[in-house]
Amino acid sequence: MKLASKINRERNLKISLSASLLIHLILFILAAYAFKISAEKSNAGSSYVQIVTKEFVSSLKNISSEEIKAKDSRVKNNKKSEKQKIKSDIKANMFLLSDTSGLYQVYKESTLDVSIRYPAGWTYIDQDVKNKLDGVTFWATDSIYSPPPYIHVEVKEKYLFNPDRYKYSIKTEYYTAYYNDPEELSGQFSQEVYIRTQIDEDFSIKLIMEGGKSFHIFQPVFFGMIKTFKFDNSLF
Repeated sequence: MKLASKINRERNLKISLSASLLIHLILFILAAYAFKISAEKSNAGSSYVQIVTKEFVSSLKNISSEEIKAKDSRVKNNKKSEKQKIKSDIKANMFLLSDTSGLYQVYKESTLDVSIRYPAGWTYIDQDVKNKLDGVTFWATDSIYSPPPYIHVEVKEKYLFNPDRYKYSIKTEYYTAYYNDPEELSGQFSQEVYIRTQIDEDFSIKLIMEGGKSFHIFQPVFFGMIKTFKFDNSLF
């Protein structure tokens, strides 16, 4: 009896151990399967976040690129506007470009107390009408320009003046200068400045020159001469 009881206990123990092992194995397999599913879900979520992040970064890059382009465009437009403003200011006041550095010679005339400085190496011829100055012409005798430029100063009748003919005007202490943009005819460029005075006579000073490039190079000298122009010394 004792032996049979012992055999039954051992058999029951083996069955119990086997059942326990089987249960643990099943639980382990279930746990492993659950972990795999969880990992797959986690990876799928990470992939989604990664895609969104790339799109977001790409969007940021596009925005940044557009902002840079817009900023560059604003800078270019500002520089262009500044250049246009400078050109406009110079056109409206050509004395800003005037160059008197090479005007070493001085022309003087007594009947109207006229004086003007002109470049070295130039000469002139003046004309009188009834013993009174009517005009004077200056030109270069030895010049790098061919043909050389010439500048004509003319005494004008005041009643013929029409300010509507001119686009620009500059008021100085002693006179008002009126002028337009340069004119071109068959390669010859010219520009006239009308000097409106408070005395009995007005004056015009005109530059005539071949070639646009040479004309624009010489313009500062032309306006430098006008800047030195004086008349009726009692006013100065």
